[in-house]
Amino acid sequence: MPSSKQCIPWGAALLIATAFVPAVAASSTGIAPVPTAQCGPGSTPETGVQGQVPAADRISGRSQQGYHCNMELVGQHQGEGSSLLSAVAGHCAYMPTASLGGKKKLQQGVQVIDVADPANPRWVKSLTTRAFNLGTWETLRTSPNGKLLAGAGVGVLFGADKLDLYDVSDCTNPRLLNKDASGLDSATVKNQAHEGEWSPDGRTYWTSSNAAGYLSAIDVSNPAKPVNVYHGGSSIFLNHGMSFNADGTRMYLASMFPAGIAILDVSDIQLRKAGTPRVRQLSRLKWSDGSITQSTLPVTYQGKPYLITVDEGGAQNINGAVRFIDISNERAPTVASHIRLAIQTAENLPVRRKDLAGDSIFSYDAHYCDVDRRTNPTALACAYFNAGIRVFNITNPLKPREIAYFNPPAQTGRNAELPGSDHAQAPALGSLPGISAATGSLGLKLADLTADWCSSPPRFVNDQLWVSCSDNGFMVLKFTNGVYPIP
Repeated sequence: MPSSKQCIPWGAALLIATAFVPAVAASSTGIAPVPTAQCGPGSTPETGVQGQVPAADRISGRSQQGYHCNMELVGQHQGEGSSLLSAVAGHCAYMPTASLGGKKKLQQGVQVIDVADPANPRWVKSLTTRAFNLGTWETLRTSPNGKLLAGAGVGVLFGADKLDLYDVSDCTNPRLLNKDASGLDSATVKNQAHEGEWSPDGRTYWTSSNAAGYLSAIDVSNPAKPVNVYHGGSSIFLNHGMSFNADGTRMYLASMFPAGIAILDVSDIQLRKAGTPRVRQLSRLKWSDGSITQSTLPVTYQGKPYLITVDEGGAQNINGAVRFIDISNERAPTVASHIRLAIQTAENLPVRRKDLAGDSIFSYDAHYCDVDRRTNPTALACAYFNAGIRVFNITNPLKPREIAYFNPPAQTGRNAELPGSDHAQAPALGSLPGISAATGSLGLKLADLTADWCSSPPRFVNDQLWVSCSDNGFMVLKFTNGVYPIP
């Protein structure tokens, strides 16, 4: 999602998205929605079409009860809400808070949540060093071995060169490693950040920027003294999320505008080749039936490689999709299949507009997904704006089907209680500046919170899902009715 650090404010994001969508017919408008989950006993199913929180439920207050199918809540730490991307290490979760909440927040920075008892997640402390306090947006990540936590500062206008690196081997007691001369805060290191990700060997922490297509690679072999080893272009206009092949020599980079991916050779950086390192584009795949491609996730089936990609925005009269991309020929990737909910289809455009009239810029789109395992995965869990957490059987990547969902209770009208939630601080769609009745100050009407934003990738932990949503904070979910594990 566009970062405020890159000078794209909430109100402009939708306009920018619309402006960059290619003015051509969408390539897959006729694709049928993914088969709907069959809800078993104890479920409280959706009242509308698949993925919808109907306007009637938002107005009546029904959406404040939530909807769930073959999933139940185990435990929760709501706190003051969450920012976009949480992380997990050991028996802990790390929940960032919105940079826009400012001094209204009682708990600044990144919240350390102890989940040793999943039924009672508890706040331990707040990490408020330079980057974490500023706001980590979509950069907060734990290393592949689960021992380090990194996040780059991406707050309003002040994100450049801020990076915090923590030792989380004792997950409830993170230790700052890259200290500055004072020993109390983090030292700066050259980078521009919107997204972040680790190389598979944990030696490099990468950031991507949607300003001029910059990538930054930071050598963290000595995490007390991280060093920038690359700061340059990526070959695409606006970067988004990234992932890597097993040896870290290929980057799978999401493109915001136009939607799609680029496969990049980053072996110069990964292998620390002498001289001036270069990033080389091997191939590019674009599509017009979605926009703002958010993230990529590599998986293999019987040795055949795929990328799972997510569009954060729609195009024309449909919402985006989750896609399986066949990358067995890295120079000619192809779309193999889609996951699109019923509410995302063209025929439901009028319904979407009615549902979202008082909410903020995002529609019923996914943001991040994760799998139960990277090799021969069986389940895919995706976090959606407005549509909650959705889980799909992907034993056959060409024929995915939905098996469960959990859309948490709407926190309607609780904006002031949730200064850590990006959603609670966002303006309502189409709102214009006006005088606040509460404070007498000039401001925007805020989103009505009639459905939550779930944006962080759900994590499979001991056959549970650990998730965070903007308004409901951190939650532990369990599967019911035997839908998971999938044999």
